[in-house]
Amino acid sequence: MRQTVLVTRPEPGLSETVGAVQAQGWRAVASPVMTIRQEPPMADRPCHALLVTSGQALPFLVHQDRDRLLLTVGHRTAERAVAMGFRRVEAASGTQAGLETLCRQKGLSGSGLVLACGRGRHGQPYGADLAANLGAQRVEAYQVQPVRQLAAAARTALASKEVSAVLFYSSETVSLFMELCPPDLYRQLGHCRAICLSQAIAGRVRESGLWGQVEVGPPLRLLGRG
Repeated sequence: MRQTVLVTRPEPGLSETVGAVQAQGWRAVASPVMTIRQEPPMADRPCHALLVTSGQALPFLVHQDRDRLLLTVGHRTAERAVAMGFRRVEAASGTQAGLETLCRQKGLSGSGLVLACGRGRHGQPYGADLAANLGAQRVEAYQVQPVRQLAAAARTALASKEVSAVLFYSSETVSLFMELCPPDLYRQLGHCRAICLSQAIAGRVRESGLWGQVEVGPPLRLLGRG
């Protein structure tokens, strides 16, 4: 019976999501396909507002004034920022485009904005387009590093035909998952739900043509009860 869900995101966020999946009645398997190398936290930098496109950037902001406006890509990152003590936090709709729209609605642009984001495994600068569009200062908070292989528990669950769904929170996790998944297990993906946080992520999933079902939206809500 397919009751296993693979969670591909890295820490921070992995353990929290695994716990939430289990609370919904599924067997959750931690299957991170990358690790995050954090940069040393930035010294307090006065600015009109801080922007983050991922919760991975929040540790980089630990020294910032908690009364400074902080705009996040989505509600979960906003919740984490509030938990860190930030008092003026607003969330966009869950996408980078939504964060840009929120900034424009608030009349925010120019060098008074500081965008904290990361760099991908091939050195690609995340958020570069957003920073250019808004004229914001882009500062590097973290670097993505791929893992060497898919978790043994994930490989076993796929081979045993136990996997019902795989949760994807970024396009890069999709690419890495497909690279790390042994080709002899590809046929099992046709029986799995690929649950994707955004349309861009779903587009990357569909490129392989291997998945049985591709769904877009908040992964935990779409996953439902086991």
